Amino acid sequence: MKTTIDIGWRSGVDLESALLRRMSVKAALIFIAAFVLYLVSRSPALDEWDSVQFALGLREFNLWKHQPHPPGYPLYIFLGRVGTRWLGWSPEFALESVSCAGGALFVAAWFCIVRLQFGERFAWLLAGTLAVTPLVWMTATRALTDGLASGLLSAELYWSLRLRTRPSCKKLAAAALFAAAATGARPQLLPVALLILLAPLRGTSAKFWLTGGAIFIAGCLVWLLPTCYSQSALPGPVSGWRSYPAQLYSQWRWRFDHPGVFIGNEVSPTNIASRFAVHILGWFGIGLGLLWSPWVLVAGALLAACGLVLYVARFDARDGDFWKIHWSWAALLCAIVFCFLPGDQRYYMPIMPLLLVAVLRGLFQLPGALRFGALLLPAFLMSVSVPAAMESHREPAPPIRLVQFLKRRYPPEQRRNVVLLLSHCQRHFKWYAPDFTVYENTPLSAVPAEILAAAKAIYTDEPRQTRARGWQLVLDVEFSRSVVIYGKHHDVRLFRVQRINEP
Repeated sequence: MKTTIDIGWRSGVDLESALLRRMSVKAALIFIAAFVLYLVSRSPALDEWDSVQFALGLREFNLWKHQPHPPGYPLYIFLGRVGTRWLGWSPEFALESVSCAGGALFVAAWFCIVRLQFGERFAWLLAGTLAVTPLVWMTATRALTDGLASGLLSAELYWSLRLRTRPSCKKLAAAALFAAAATGARPQLLPVALLILLAPLRGTSAKFWLTGGAIFIAGCLVWLLPTCYSQSALPGPVSGWRSYPAQLYSQWRWRFDHPGVFIGNEVSPTNIASRFAVHILGWFGIGLGLLWSPWVLVAGALLAACGLVLYVARFDARDGDFWKIHWSWAALLCAIVFCFLPGDQRYYMPIMPLLLVAVLRGLFQLPGALRFGALLLPAFLMSVSVPAAMESHREPAPPIRLVQFLKRRYPPEQRRNVVLLLSHCQRHFKWYAPDFTVYENTPLSAVPAEILAAAKAIYTDEPRQTRARGWQLVLDVEFSRSVVIYGKHHDVRLFRVQRINEP
């Protein structure tokens, strides 16, 4: 005989299942819409050298050659190979399709997260705003791991939230598997993924902890073991199963020699302030696109400031619960990026929804018709993102335009005698124009004299590499675009290296 408690419990479960099904349908529609938007506006080529390294990794997955650089991003490479080997896609289209899908998953996951915490109307507003945020749109349309990793991490966060409300093994397994997948897409996210997974397990049984840990480890082994095996068979300084750990250590050691990457290289008030400006203020300048133009900067700063002030003034219990859940993983992510990574804003992509929640909630809680003021933010972001996406889709990145410039100037039979001393665009030439003679991060004095004597022309993209007695630099061409479209390589200059007595 069924008791009242049994009937109530079953009714609660049925209601939760029905709500979940409806939310899943809406999330799927959001995913499809965002995916189509990003796919049709994707970049026409591989914008930066990390993208080129991923494309090279589809041909030969070799971390010793930085194809790609350690830790290898194995899940991203695997999904890219599915496109190239099974579907016959080009490396560029395969990698960008994965990134677009990751960006769409990111938007859909945050719709689900915000719906759980603030309701459906605000979730729709947040999802639409997030989809057209310049940082999210520009990152999702490039061959980079950040869109995929952010999407998987956000999916883990959603299941972690559901795990808090009503624990079950199915929810735990989903959270653990998404955590393992996010780590496979971007292994640097391991501490963040673990924190999100373990936070809702406080107060649960040891069996629950062991189950979650076992599923997470098993999920990680799915990408870790093939990666270790593939690298163990490659020639390099270290062979066998020690190869992958040695590659990871070499990449970690590399950070300590680059002040722009590791904060500990130069601990001073000036350096900390500079990093803060690039990293944190970049959330607004590049993340929200305020650096698009002076007028956009003024209007966007006023809009963001109004939203944040109103948010603080109207902060309520639901906002407190929201930040109680999200502050820990967000702080850990910011600390990792701030201390150990350069200031590229794509690393902060998972932080964008939190920033938008703060600005939008302030405007959304205005009384009466003033609440429609919240629509000003997505309208403002679209006024930046749409022209940025059109330019990004229509025109190749500055490094690609530089490659095309030299390919037009020199026919294939002459390119072997054109010497390029490159510090920024070397990977692009390796992919798009391998017939040029390229020296990577090599000073002019280190190039053999017979090579220089036989060269039809000598060029460089970094003046500091080619300062030598008896030689001069002449600016040949410069390509640039807005940092909002993409910060790295947004301005590339090509210098011709000539002897002083040359015409």
